[in-house]
Amino acid sequence: APGPGAPTQAGVYQATLDEVKEAQRNVLFNGLVEACDGNSHVFHTLPIQIIQIAVAVISYMGEESTWANRIFRRDIPLKAGQSILDQTIEILSRRSGGKEDGGGRRKVSDMMRRGLMTYMERVVLAEKAKAPWRMGHGNPLAYEILTGSGITELVRYGVDVLNDLVLTHKKFIFVPSETSKEHFLTIGDALRPLEYAVISDCSDDLEKILKGGYRGEWEKVKDKYLEPFCMEAGPKVVMGVYRASSIAPAKMFYAHRDYVHEAALIALADSVMQEHRGCPMLIDMADGICKTYFGAESLNRPVQFALAQSGEAYRYLDERVTRN
Repeated sequence: APGPGAPTQAGVYQATLDEVKEAQRNVLFNGLVEACDGNSHVFHTLPIQIIQIAVAVISYMGEESTWANRIFRRDIPLKAGQSILDQTIEILSRRSGGKEDGGGRRKVSDMMRRGLMTYMERVVLAEKAKAPWRMGHGNPLAYEILTGSGITELVRYGVDVLNDLVLTHKKFIFVPSETSKEHFLTIGDALRPLEYAVISDCSDDLEKILKGGYRGEWEKVKDKYLEPFCMEAGPKVVMGVYRASSIAPAKMFYAHRDYVHEAALIALADSVMQEHRGCPMLIDMADGICKTYFGAESLNRPVQFALAQSGEAYRYLDERVTRN
């Protein structure tokens, strides 16, 4: 029986080889699952920062789609009516990193970049994917989205997308590459091949996010958007671990409590095809498409060409790029 505070679905379950084969034949290979993964790259120079974010979705029917966006960020705005000298002093002061000047140069942080990428992945799964089952990478209730990564708009828009995917659609499976929940993986290491364990829901994790220091505009966003969503989603998203083979490490997964057993079986069925990794192959395929079409060189080469065309081929390149 589940322990105190555990979801009613908690427990250890054994999938059979026949169930795995049936899930492969009738669900995965029938195109009823679409997986999504994304990547992001940055080209950083003094005058401009360029961020490229790409997302791919694929199914075993061979259907694939990709989306990409580039963000151009300058921290040298042109202000009418202000002298060049005053603007130059302001830029130098801001880039010096003093607290009174906002802590340094205005640029897109790595966390903000991850937040935008995870948001794009969930938008694609919620609005673009057509298959009944949606498979994603990481935590569906991504920390980067729910904390905003420095942008209140990301919380507002992110909550709407997560509502559609997590609370309305419900048929999702998310598998992270790594997790800080080592106690979950300890349980997973004790599982037999094709076993999975449903351990907990996300209530405690979301409660920790709500206890953050929210003030001003952030407090309004928390009260209107974040808290109602977290209170509803926390008990409905459950976490567990599974083990696909005797040589594979245990992997963590997230699913809706109403479909957790179907989700775990799909994750197992897709992961047994990579006996040594024990990870869903569809996610690896989506990642491979992203790297093929939108790898780092798809950003670096056109930017370097543009710099060369403007007569600044080497001026803004990183030292390591020109070392060889």
